[in-house]
Amino acid sequence: MTFLNVLRNVVWVFILIGITTPLFTQNVMMQGWYWDYPKDGCSGFDGDNWAVALNNKVGELKSAGINMLWLPPFTRASFGRCSNGYDPKDLYDLGEYGLGPTGFGTRAEVDVLVSACNANGILPIADVVYNHRDGGSPETNPAVKDYITTHYSTGKGPFPSDRYRCVLPIGPGTSIAGPGDYYLKISSKTGNFAGSGYKVYVTTNLKESDAYGGSISETEPNGGCDCGCEGSNVLPLNTDLVASIDDPNSGCGTDEIQVTLTASDFNATGDQLVIYLNNTGGYTDHRIYGIFYDDGTSGRNLDMNTEFFYETYTDFNNLPSGQGGMNFENFKPNSNNASSTFLNGDGDAMLFFYDVDQFQASTQSIYNAWSSWLWNDVGIRGYRMDAVKHFPPQFVGDLMNYLVGQGITPGMVVGEHFTVSAGVLKGWVDQVENAMSASTKQVVNMRAFDFELRAALEAACDAFGYDVRNVFNSGMVDAAGASGFQSVTFVNNHDYRGSNELVDNDPILAYAYILLNNQVGLPCVFYPDYYGVTLPNHNAPPANLSAEINQLISIQNQHIAGASKRDYLSRFGTPYTQNFTSGGASTTLFFQLSRGAGGKDVLVAINFAGESLEMAHTVNTGLDFSLSPGSELTELTGNSTTSLLTVDGGSFVNFQVPARSYAVWVESNNIVLPVELLAFNAKADGNTVNLSWESAAEPDLAGYELQRSTDGKSFEKIDWVTARGSANSGDNYAYTDRLDRPKGVYYYRLKAIDDDGAFEYSPIQASSFTATPEKLSIFPNPAKESVTITFEDAAESSATLQVINSTGEQLYAQAFSTIEGTNQLILETLAYPAGVYFIRIIAESGQSWTTRLVVNK
Repeated sequence: MTFLNVLRNVVWVFILIGITTPLFTQNVMMQGWYWDYPKDGCSGFDGDNWAVALNNKVGELKSAGINMLWLPPFTRASFGRCSNGYDPKDLYDLGEYGLGPTGFGTRAEVDVLVSACNANGILPIADVVYNHRDGGSPETNPAVKDYITTHYSTGKGPFPSDRYRCVLPIGPGTSIAGPGDYYLKISSKTGNFAGSGYKVYVTTNLKESDAYGGSISETEPNGGCDCGCEGSNVLPLNTDLVASIDDPNSGCGTDEIQVTLTASDFNATGDQLVIYLNNTGGYTDHRIYGIFYDDGTSGRNLDMNTEFFYETYTDFNNLPSGQGGMNFENFKPNSNNASSTFLNGDGDAMLFFYDVDQFQASTQSIYNAWSSWLWNDVGIRGYRMDAVKHFPPQFVGDLMNYLVGQGITPGMVVGEHFTVSAGVLKGWVDQVENAMSASTKQVVNMRAFDFELRAALEAACDAFGYDVRNVFNSGMVDAAGASGFQSVTFVNNHDYRGSNELVDNDPILAYAYILLNNQVGLPCVFYPDYYGVTLPNHNAPPANLSAEINQLISIQNQHIAGASKRDYLSRFGTPYTQNFTSGGASTTLFFQLSRGAGGKDVLVAINFAGESLEMAHTVNTGLDFSLSPGSELTELTGNSTTSLLTVDGGSFVNFQVPARSYAVWVESNNIVLPVELLAFNAKADGNTVNLSWESAAEPDLAGYELQRSTDGKSFEKIDWVTARGSANSGDNYAYTDRLDRPKGVYYYRLKAIDDDGAFEYSPIQASSFTATPEKLSIFPNPAKESVTITFEDAAESSATLQVINSTGEQLYAQAFSTIEGTNQLILETLAYPAGVYFIRIIAESGQSWTTRLVVNK
């Protein structure tokens, strides 16, 4: 965002709609965590649990207008407290039962946080996993053996071998097997996975705690007597055999492995030979199709195939909480579907841990009870459902019917259907709603995260050459005809962790769209974007966007909430006339909202270009909108120098928006003005900055919060000045900010707050008392062969010029000396490929200033 860097008198109008409390407010959710959020005792972190850290933020989130807080999964996880919880083990253990806290916190800390949220009007949203579980105890699973040995065939998905083990009873009283040689025969059931890698590990209950014996590699030929008695590979206990599946078309197709047990290798009163098969590449259909036992006297004639069984870790009946019990019949495959399941495709594949079968009546009952417990016992007031594309929509609809029948009406229910297709997302919501009763649909809005709109906004911010007007045609509402009550919009979240996945360049532009367009869905703010958290693989420095997001939320609630229509004025094929002095149609989003709070129209312009947007554009003056020739509008953000707009006789408005910035104008005819600010100035004097401002009238004005920033984006409160004027008269104000801090450029603004809590910001003023650049510009921009970099310096000093690409890599650096006054540098850009770059000057003081450069070819 570009802010004013020179001091000048301004005319600023603080707007208050006639009704000071908005008739509508826009719900805003925050994802209150991120993938690498700190966990006590993990990755070197020693501090408060995250539940405590979030509890400390509740008050400021309430003040910001955020009224839903999405919490991370907080049930006991199979991978321990350093897990993010998507491996749920004990559903009812929230950090109690003597096992210590979860990664999120203790049960007591969760209770304090949830209570604080509810007391402050913030709905706590639980991240619930209905798709899978992990970490149960081993149990005999005849359905898995049946699927693998009988029903698996070409076209089906292999049951992952790392999720079962084979067990053969040995010893007196449990089996006829004892000391001797055991021959395991392994092959691909379909013969379609020749060459695929796997490994085998064998132990006994007695020997399982012995030291690991390392790994050995198979030696071919090793097909045993199924292939002309060509030999076996001998595998000691507690050792990995690394092998690959033989091709039945060019060889035996069988690997035979010999394991020898002595009487000292197992418990004399009864034991088990435990066999683990694991893939070393993708999942394959390798399996044990035969086990033969040779006791040394009877030959290799003892077929143990009917003796050995399969175990899976799916027994959840003896967990510390004693609740939420399940066994293998609640997962796929089970006794009801071992022959019919295919274990492939989004809805049936075992993508995560043990895949729950939601079609089982007991499964639905277990999750119904858990969801009800989260509401009644924990105090949760909404549900974010993980991985919904992988289980039936009918399950979700039935769950909602059950909850409503129990008197539970969640304020937020949203599914994470990770699909960049608006039609598919809308289709999932429709399918869930088709399973909901009429009475349930009256009180529950089923939503999905709008991944398609997010993809369009990411491209608009980060992809050079992308036509941002595609945003108007993207998303569940505008591309698929969904209701805004069916969508949750967002910019970044925990799923985007790889390189180039996060919105790197000016994510506030995307936030401006989702927070100011009230009809495309309920907006969700990402904690790291709001608080400026450094994330792995983020190609741009972290930006603390809290002040700007708070302003957008305030504008939404004060002026936009309740708007019934929108008109995308700058859309493809627009019928409106547009004339650009700078900027262009492909980098501009300009839209009009009809009759927002107070019945007034709002205009929003978002400029994604690397240059200022200056344009004349006609607006909608039809019956559905309140604008007409002569209408006046006032800019609310302080970003644009066009503080006042007038619709002329031809329905044109003329305005300017800085590069990579946005502006919002609200219709101001007949609006009661709590304050008219005639001037606001900031002037440096030694180690102080003198602020002065003058108002013409201050009806219902409580006073001014003075704010300071070191970067022009993140502001902090420095003091409060009570208003002295009245409805008919203003006053002159002066304030001295004494700076006991490093020299540099400091930015100031006023936050004028009326008696009802409504507020607006003044334009930003900058004051410099440092020998570093106070104004940085480049021309031309976009550039082809070279650019001229110009900046002002207050005294002679030294500095460094850097060129950084969009992935954060430094391409060029040059140290130089500055002179007092205007400095100019020439940068050759001919060798740089077309794209987005950042020009940065790092001053001797360590402070830096950055501007964006676009290179065209």
